[in-house]
Amino acid sequence: MGQGMDVCLADDADCSSTRERLEARFVRCLVCQAGLVLSGSKPAAVFGFRTQIEDPATAPSWMRRLHARRLIACYAHISRKLGVRIDFLGWREERAMLLVWRPRCVRDLLSGTAVQEFLARNLLPAREHAFMRELGRRLRAYYSGRCLFPHEVGLALGYPVEDVSGFMTDGGRGARACGRWKVYGNVDEALRRFKELEREELRIKRLYSEGTPLRGLLRMGTA
Repeated sequence: MGQGMDVCLADDADCSSTRERLEARFVRCLVCQAGLVLSGSKPAAVFGFRTQIEDPATAPSWMRRLHARRLIACYAHISRKLGVRIDFLGWREERAMLLVWRPRCVRDLLSGTAVQEFLARNLLPAREHAFMRELGRRLRAYYSGRCLFPHEVGLALGYPVEDVSGFMTDGGRGARACGRWKVYGNVDEALRRFKELEREELRIKRLYSEGTPLRGLLRMGTA
């Protein structure tokens, strides 16, 4: 377990066990869903890792969940040393919900008058670790069915503060453009950013498919 840090697991044809197949799928999921965080191009990502990879009769839910939690803990421990946190948020159907984030990138975004005002309005701490702990708490409450989705998470996902505030106000009805997020502020800048993120995301996936292991992608974000 953890071999995906130094070995590209893009092709799991040689995996002989449920654990190996699950690990290969987990690493690919990280690259596809959080590649921009791994490379340092955005602060955080929230996504689900689907644990069902074969006939439920041969790999019951409790077993898949056990293997998934061990995988997440293993990669969280190693990734932390390379500047990335992986937090388990809970289960949603057959998916382990994850929050992946770079403290350095989160710290950089928590500055400026507009962001500070947003944090104060939404009762969010101004320091990166406390900020992410609170967002994690709110996301866990959502995934356990205790509240609505906390759209303030958009700030940690790298969305401009005016766009996050606009969406929270009217639910997207007044957006001026739509892409990776609903745009309320500078449309031209948002469209440029959409294209930039798309290019970087494709580059990360290509590097992984060509043999760059997870550790190599993580190191890109610390360069």
